[in-house]
Amino acid sequence: MPQKITNASRKRRQMKSKSPGTGPVEQPVVKKKKILKDDSFPRGGNVKTSIENKDQPSAQKVANPEAQLFKEVEDERKSMQSKRKKREEAKKSKFVQKPKMPSLADNQQEPHMLTRQILAPGMLMLGCVKEVHEYNLLISLPNNLSGTVALTHISPAYTEQLQKLSQMSEEDILAEENDVADLPTLFKIGMMVPCKILSVENTKQSGVKVKLSINPEDINKDLSPESLHNGMALFGSVSSVEDRGYVVDLGIKGTKAFMKSLDAEKYIQLHNEGYPLKVGQPVHCALKLGEDRMERAAGETRTVNVTIEPTEVAKSQMKDAMDIKFNCLVPGMRVTARVMKTCENGGIVVKFLSFKGSIPVTHLISKSLVKGAQIMASILYIQPTTKAVVLTTLPHIVEYSGVQVKSALTQFDKGDIIEEAKILYTDQKRGAYLGVQEGVTALSSVKNLSDERVTDIKAQFKKGTVHRCRVLGLDLMDNVLHVGLKKSLFSKSFLSLKSLHPGDLFECEVVELKQKGVIVKSGHISGIIPTMHLADIPLKMPEKRFIPGKKINCRVLKNNLKKKSLTLTAKKSLIHSQLPLLTDFSQLEKGLQTEGYVVKTYSKGVLVGFYGDVKGFVPKRELSTEEIAHPEKVFYTGQVVKCHVLSWNTDKGTLTLSFKSEDWEQHGSKLANVPEDFQIGKRVDCKVKEKRKTGLDVVIQPSGVSAFLPRIHLSDSLATCDLMMEAIDIGSVLNDCVYFSRSNVLILSKRKTIVEYCKDNVVVTNITDLKDGMLIPGTVKSIHARFGIFVELPSGLVGLAPNRFVSDRQWQRAKEHYHTGQAVIARILQSNREDNKCLVSLRMQECYQGNTDVDVVEDYLMALDKIEEKKSIFPSDMMIGGVYKASFVGRSDDKVVYKMADSGILASCPLEMMDETNEPDNNNFVEVAVVYFNVKDHSVSVVADKGIVKAIKEKSNAKGKVNQRVEGKILLVCDDITVVALQGQLKGQLAHVPTRKHLNDVLSLTFAPGQEVVIFVKKIVNGHIVGVPNYPSSRTAQTDQQAMEGLDTKDGKFNLDPGNVVEGRLQKLKKRSGILVNLVGGAKGVVCLTDLFDEYQNEPLSSFHQGQHLKCYVIDLGPKQTYQLSLRKSRVFNDKSDVKDPEVLRVKSLRMGQTLRGYIVKKTSSDLLVRIGRDLFGTIDGADFSHIDRRTKRLLFNGKIVISAKVTGLDGEKVHLKFLSYKEEGTGPRAFKRQHSVDSVNSDDNKKPKTEKKSQDVSDKQKICDNKLTAKNAKKAADKKDRSINQTEESATQTTSSSGNTELPCLKVDQAFSWDADLTLPPTESKVPSSDDESDTEITQKKTKKSKKEKNREDSMLFEFEKKQLEGEVVPEGTEDFDRLVLQSPDSSLVWIRYMAHHLESSEIEKAQAVAERALKTISFREEQERLNVWVSYLNLEIMYGTPAQLQKVLERAVQQNEPLKVYQQLVNIYVRSGKLEEAEQLYNKMVKKHSANKSVWLGFGDFFFRNGRVESARKLLQRSLNSLEKRDHVDTISKFAQMEFKYGDAERGKTMFENILVNYPRRTDLWSVYIDMVVKVGDMEGARLLFERVINLQMAMKKMKFFFKKFLDFEEKRGDEASVAAVKRKAQEYVDSH
Repeated sequence: MPQKITNASRKRRQMKSKSPGTGPVEQPVVKKKKILKDDSFPRGGNVKTSIENKDQPSAQKVANPEAQLFKEVEDERKSMQSKRKKREEAKKSKFVQKPKMPSLADNQQEPHMLTRQILAPGMLMLGCVKEVHEYNLLISLPNNLSGTVALTHISPAYTEQLQKLSQMSEEDILAEENDVADLPTLFKIGMMVPCKILSVENTKQSGVKVKLSINPEDINKDLSPESLHNGMALFGSVSSVEDRGYVVDLGIKGTKAFMKSLDAEKYIQLHNEGYPLKVGQPVHCALKLGEDRMERAAGETRTVNVTIEPTEVAKSQMKDAMDIKFNCLVPGMRVTARVMKTCENGGIVVKFLSFKGSIPVTHLISKSLVKGAQIMASILYIQPTTKAVVLTTLPHIVEYSGVQVKSALTQFDKGDIIEEAKILYTDQKRGAYLGVQEGVTALSSVKNLSDERVTDIKAQFKKGTVHRCRVLGLDLMDNVLHVGLKKSLFSKSFLSLKSLHPGDLFECEVVELKQKGVIVKSGHISGIIPTMHLADIPLKMPEKRFIPGKKINCRVLKNNLKKKSLTLTAKKSLIHSQLPLLTDFSQLEKGLQTEGYVVKTYSKGVLVGFYGDVKGFVPKRELSTEEIAHPEKVFYTGQVVKCHVLSWNTDKGTLTLSFKSEDWEQHGSKLANVPEDFQIGKRVDCKVKEKRKTGLDVVIQPSGVSAFLPRIHLSDSLATCDLMMEAIDIGSVLNDCVYFSRSNVLILSKRKTIVEYCKDNVVVTNITDLKDGMLIPGTVKSIHARFGIFVELPSGLVGLAPNRFVSDRQWQRAKEHYHTGQAVIARILQSNREDNKCLVSLRMQECYQGNTDVDVVEDYLMALDKIEEKKSIFPSDMMIGGVYKASFVGRSDDKVVYKMADSGILASCPLEMMDETNEPDNNNFVEVAVVYFNVKDHSVSVVADKGIVKAIKEKSNAKGKVNQRVEGKILLVCDDITVVALQGQLKGQLAHVPTRKHLNDVLSLTFAPGQEVVIFVKKIVNGHIVGVPNYPSSRTAQTDQQAMEGLDTKDGKFNLDPGNVVEGRLQKLKKRSGILVNLVGGAKGVVCLTDLFDEYQNEPLSSFHQGQHLKCYVIDLGPKQTYQLSLRKSRVFNDKSDVKDPEVLRVKSLRMGQTLRGYIVKKTSSDLLVRIGRDLFGTIDGADFSHIDRRTKRLLFNGKIVISAKVTGLDGEKVHLKFLSYKEEGTGPRAFKRQHSVDSVNSDDNKKPKTEKKSQDVSDKQKICDNKLTAKNAKKAADKKDRSINQTEESATQTTSSSGNTELPCLKVDQAFSWDADLTLPPTESKVPSSDDESDTEITQKKTKKSKKEKNREDSMLFEFEKKQLEGEVVPEGTEDFDRLVLQSPDSSLVWIRYMAHHLESSEIEKAQAVAERALKTISFREEQERLNVWVSYLNLEIMYGTPAQLQKVLERAVQQNEPLKVYQQLVNIYVRSGKLEEAEQLYNKMVKKHSANKSVWLGFGDFFFRNGRVESARKLLQRSLNSLEKRDHVDTISKFAQMEFKYGDAERGKTMFENILVNYPRRTDLWSVYIDMVVKVGDMEGARLLFERVINLQMAMKKMKFFFKKFLDFEEKRGDEASVAAVKRKAQEYVDSH
């Protein structure tokens, strides 16, 4: 390039040395540079034209291009002088002092207060939750402004939950578990939330209404993945609750946030009352990102981790190094600001990050800030129009850590009077600031200072003076109380919610009548009177009594200060009651007389409500002196009742009442004495005072309070409990016990599961604190045959495990394996606060968490050691693992009994552990090894197998290691403990493992003595090896009983006796048979086709779907314990008015000539089997259907069309039928009659529909081939396609006579077996037109005489038909036609494939396979493509109709005779089209192993993953491909995968991949072009422009640059405007000028 410039300068100096003249000047011969010839791409150089040249014709200018190219001017001397003068002026300008630029502070406006006029839609600001209502939030905004947030503007996930809830009926809501949290649960007063203004409305009645949104998508919509930084604090919302954490919606496109449970645990425990987070709950979270921002920008890290740990959120701060853009600023962000300027109004101008902002005086904690001082501040609000940012330094905002602000202002309520408030300072515009108490500042506006006009605030309200004021409101954002000092405010009657208490009288005014009740108001306080409290009796027309504006008297029922809700009653009996009002448990006295109202009636009693949250239950026995069998018939909801107190429990919040008039003393109401520090779940030590059969009497140390430790609470294993009872002596001190419950006796527990639970969790002592999903250890309290299992939980709570939640399967059998006192783990399903009950589940799928505890084994071994130490129960020299002599006593079916020689103790040995070589002998002693102590019957368990006994006797001294894998043999299986004899390095040693993997695992396949097993050592307890085995596999799939969940299982629905109607769920649709139904209790039933409807329907199974709830009539119990059911309305609803097809139950009920309807369910070689009843079938001769087209046959033979038939013979149990007609939708039965006239076939009336039908037939046939023809064959097929499709029918084609032209839907070949639509037939030999073979034998019509005109027409039609045959335009119909074609064109794969399709349409699979084999033998070996086409079709045939073994055989042959890769690629395409994605993936994996160096295989595999939504798998595949492919293929492979990312994955990731390639290959034109096209396709026009700008500034060849300029210009002409087009042309001109 420098050489070119030098040469051009030299030529220019030569030209200047010539004397100027008017004539042409000789120019030196210059080699012309190739110039781009394009109107939109001009040549180089700006042409300067002198005044003289302006008047010359344009032709003269064109004739002298060199003058224009080198920009000559007439006066060269003046030009040189002008340039010299400009250079001198430029030098002088360097020494001229530049004007001073305005500073940042000068450009910033004066800090101002937020006013209503400033509020505008789109504005972002920080707010604080002031009030939480049922359907909206009241948000406090700066400067005492406020706005509301509707339910639907909280988060998308919460809105979706509400929409689903709104679409559910009340019954569904009550039946299903409702996990939608209400607003008081999600929001707490004092929460800081960033808001976006949606609208600002000015109304005359209520002033300014500001509607806000806290949806993260509205708040953070301008943030991008690139703008995220580690430690940044963002506002989000919980979108879903997962097993190990929460998904948080940050509102950032392309970014998901996940919060681990550990990161939320502290917040939940300390600030969320221990409850897990709910969907829609707002959170302020700190980001936990990696170091590489480019990976996040490229989509490498699509999910970011966040935490709501308050300490982490408090430390988060925006820093200068983060390079944040202005549109990424969000209110609430914490920054470090530097003071730039102090303003006259007291505010300051600051600089933070790279932006400027202001802080008003009301948001400054220090009024003496100097310029340059640094302060911590938070963004308060942002004005999008003026780009102004206002910050705050108030501590409660700056130090906000995601926890609701507990402000001292909340102790004040509207209307409170403050007797002494000292004036701190005054402001002429805002008013007077007063100090109320330490940390609480009040503000009185100018208009509220005095009833008279205030002219001089400072003079009238001097600093330090004390005044009396009244609270008018709270401003949580500015942290000030708004008060009034004028005297008129004190004369008004101010009521507040705080001043109202349950039981108070309340005078109010009716506002509105709603469905839930009447809304009333008194002053600024509003409340609701529920419908049940409108009067003493239910009102039919409450609108007549409660008229808006009417004054009424009420009494306060409930006052919920948290929810700001007031519930009232208008019942006159309660308003004028003379009895004491029950408002709190502290008022309770035995025998207290009071009045309440019925809340709900139950079969066991009545729930009575009082004031506040006090409720009491009246047992059935206390309802009346007379027996009341059905309380719901006597009492109604809302009824006022008188009652007296029987007993209560303050801790549990329970109250027992009686409606009886006489006193009755309740026994057992006194609670047991407890220590002062008593708390359920607390660990204590105790000393055994006495041993009982049921447990231990103990004394708690050091308090000395007596308690009871039940036997079943000594261990989680009942068998080990017996050992522990024997091992524990009186006076022993037991450690690690916990308080379990307290009633009239204080109960302790020593079970490991309960102790560990109490250690790690806050024990729930009240049923109202139970949360769904809790896992709590418990004890089987009782087993009820009808209801289920009652489980006792800590604190004495009892939960019911209904029968279906007892076990995953076979719950009736499972209940037999549970015992009273057995330890279980229960998961809370539902807690009913009103009923004081809860439902739990014992099923493994809910309670098993994947780990197996060995605590049961550890307890057993510790008890075993104590027993061995005592030496009192068993002989001192007897121990587990010892070998002793024993004599034979007897045997049973499963064991052999021995007697120990030395001690006389009985020993039992499983038969599997006997030595098979030696039969037991009474006279001989055998050596046995003790493996278990049976404390109850004072016996031991032994093994007598010589090999095992020898191994135990000579056991290895090696020590087991934790996590060591050891093989062994099972010796003994007990309920909880299994003993294993180890092998290998630990040969002869014994290991103890849990028999079950979980306490609730009562039905899993257990071990058997003698079974080989592998264990993993978990612990070494006092020398004993404790391990976990590989448990036998068990069914974990959803069981039939699980499938029945959700069904109506009320009384009467369980009875499966014949004649009853039961509910079930459809399990499976069975083709040609009916449906399979799951019934209650795991039973199964079958509904056959003839029992579905009273009037048979075509496509009988189309109106059913899997999982559908059905009401079924039980007919009888059939074979294999399967019930025969019916869905007929005449059965289920006993409605026999619409029975068109009566049930046929037996052959005897039929008569000759009777017409029946049914479904064809089976086809044999000659006959068809027709279902005419539940267990009744008839046969029809297949010849009756010879005249029906193939497609209709296909539907008929698959039981999809109803047929009519006549009984022609009754032979015992056989029924012979004659086909009459079939049912066609919309036209009724359709009878078949043969047409034999040529006129009827080729007449004008029938010609058109038959042509259309034929076109469809040909099109369908052309869809069966999956192979790709060569270009030559494809071209031939395309040339003949139109002629083949538009040809007419053969004259001998049969038609059917019907009342209309409606055609039945034809059965098509499976879509996976598609034929190439471009295929066509080669020319056929001419043949004489003939009718179908079957029709020829049945023609009996008499020929009629035809006129001469008709004969001529027939002759002409016959001539045209023969002509088309000669031209090859007639599609073959029969086997003979195809045989003739394959003889004519033996190497044409098209003909052979059509031949195969012909057989498939008739369901002749074997014949189609035979044609394929014949084709492969016939086609020449040189025709590779033709043979491949047949192979592919053959594979397709086997996939659809063959077996996997057959497919494998065909595949192996195809691979041997063709190029393997081509065969695999065709086969994988067939798999994909047929929806067999798993097989396709397996084949792709095989292909990439065998052909790892082939780029197309990797690209095809990647495309497969992307198209099926497996984006991550595709990305991993790219890395694998780069490890296998040669380096020369890497660029193209990455480029293709990047294009797939644009199409199916993440466009941002695709951009990153292209950028990485272009860094190394910046001159690859093809990559730039594809990259730009991809960006344009995703709609990123600005991104495309930036790419164009980059590429046109690269150093490339002129030809390549012309391509990109042309592409850029085309882009702007289509998507830009005139200015952008002109800019591109200008840049093109500049490029040419510089080159």
